[in-house]
Amino acid sequence: MPEKLSPPNPPLSDGVISLRPFRADDALDITAACQDPAVQRWIPVIPAPYAEADARRFILMALQSWRDGTGYEFAIADAASDRYIGSVGLHVGPNSRRHAIGYMVASEARGRGVATRAVRLITRWAFESLAIERLALWTLPGNVASQAVAEKAGFRYEGLVRNWDSDRDNRPVDVVMFSMTPADLADDLAATGAPPEPGRPSAPSGRTSAAPPIARFPRELRAPGTRAAPFVEIAAVSDLEPGSMRRVTRADLDLLVAWTDDGIVVSDDRCPHMSAPLSIGELEGCVVACPLHEGRFDLRSGETVRMPTTGGLDADGRYHSPWSPSGMELKPEPPTKKLAARRLTRVNRPRYYPARIREGHLEAQLPILPE
Repeated sequence: MPEKLSPPNPPLSDGVISLRPFRADDALDITAACQDPAVQRWIPVIPAPYAEADARRFILMALQSWRDGTGYEFAIADAASDRYIGSVGLHVGPNSRRHAIGYMVASEARGRGVATRAVRLITRWAFESLAIERLALWTLPGNVASQAVAEKAGFRYEGLVRNWDSDRDNRPVDVVMFSMTPADLADDLAATGAPPEPGRPSAPSGRTSAAPPIARFPRELRAPGTRAAPFVEIAAVSDLEPGSMRRVTRADLDLLVAWTDDGIVVSDDRCPHMSAPLSIGELEGCVVACPLHEGRFDLRSGETVRMPTTGGLDADGRYHSPWSPSGMELKPEPPTKKLAARRLTRVNRPRYYPARIREGHLEAQLPILPE
């Protein structure tokens, strides 16, 4: 077992939430939180129904685990009021590759990023305090919200693990497994602009604080097949410049590498309208202009800023009529079949490939086998 740790003093905090030891007066709030049907569904090890006696028993067990060095449970508290709004814990395994974390947020505190903040705080503290080589996090397969938290906090998806855990009736359950390594933590610190504190893992050799940031993209626009795909080198950072775009081809993928105002984006190098290469268009801030038909697309959000002159359906299925640039006459409608094709042509949102900077190179998760 690793060396026993003491609760951080002052408590871990990012100014919005804080992580502190449990107190006896948290029992009523814990009871209310754990009576939520969603909590009982997605955390099948807690008692159901859940009573105040269960909360008091949990508090005693949490405090005892600190003394024994077998686990480190924190109350997630509102930084302003210090009131309990959730729980997050580091569960100590038999070696540095078997530690794991778990979390829960009370219903009234959801939707504000509380879970992601808590996971980031405890993860960085855990790596700073223990010689962790791999940190695990798992959820039930249907818990999409919790899986989103894991990915936002920098954990990498690994896959479905069958019969990994058990429920409150000791029946086996499958889980969706995520993990983090010291290199993954360095990637997350770089992506969020949070410098490592003394004692925390630094970036791998070759990376400097001057490494360009990787832009974040909407999770739902992640390219299919990338969650468990390998990272593949696609460009040397020294070959990239702010405000630039370039095409990189790997296997049958033509990729757009764009250095936007928000950082580097890796997407498909084709216009969401008619597949023209965006890399020969123009980039202004985060908006790329297609070289055909005047379309404009925001690489930060994936949204269409301006529909192409041909009109058509947007990503949500709304029809937009053809138009002409200012000062030009509107072209007449084409023959019937061409008009029908225009009206049925959808301008989809782009798809993105997760990226990172490693030893002076830009890498992206691609659903192909490395060469």
